[in-house]
Amino acid sequence: MDPSVDAAMHPEKVTRKAFVLFFCTGLFMVSLVLAALTAIKVHEVQLGPLVVLVPAGTLAFGLTYLATDVISEVWGRGYAMCVVLTGVAMRFLVALLLVYAMHAEAVFPFMTPAESWTPDRQAEFVSVFSSGNRTNFAGLVAFGLSALADVLIFHHLRIKDQGKNRLWLRNNVSTIVSQILNSTIFISVAFAGIFSWAEIGSLILGQVLFKITVAVLDTPAVYLLRNVAEGRKLTDMRG
Repeated sequence: MDPSVDAAMHPEKVTRKAFVLFFCTGLFMVSLVLAALTAIKVHEVQLGPLVVLVPAGTLAFGLTYLATDVISEVWGRGYAMCVVLTGVAMRFLVALLLVYAMHAEAVFPFMTPAESWTPDRQAEFVSVFSSGNRTNFAGLVAFGLSALADVLIFHHLRIKDQGKNRLWLRNNVSTIVSQILNSTIFISVAFAGIFSWAEIGSLILGQVLFKITVAVLDTPAVYLLRNVAEGRKLTDMRG
């Protein structure tokens, strides 16, 4: 083996910057898949006099924007776009694997359910994950468009505001705009025909309000991960 390659792969040579990249990529992928699988469950959230409906996957999905904003800030638009496109591919793969898990026995003659897998359990399994297929498709469409918007807006503001210490601004503006786009597309596609349009409006409003809150609260985490990756002081607010 080439000694230089061996040295590059040695665990002690892994940098903090590489770790943050792996961490953010892992956070992005896990959050994206969990958001798709848990979106079918809906919470009622009391916001003062206002009661809004919020899909359970909203928090997980909000974390994907934290990850892409850190990657955009430290590694640039190209890396962020690679992560987004990989995420789209993973969402598609999740959909295929769910279909396989639900219906493999009906397609492949050499497969049969185990004795412990009763028809009732199969019906419950399909009931839960067939709903996930619709939300997964809705998520593919909404995520692809909104994540692209997030990366492009963030990159535009990063170039425009270079040297003005406005990471907090581009983090929040890019996330909020893309989250509004995502919520409108996702809720409309995922729940049309399941809920009334009034409930769909409440779901969109609930998601937007919740996601804006997550976007504001995750700003310190964006600075922290950026600082760790770039070897800055943890409290450095420049950039």
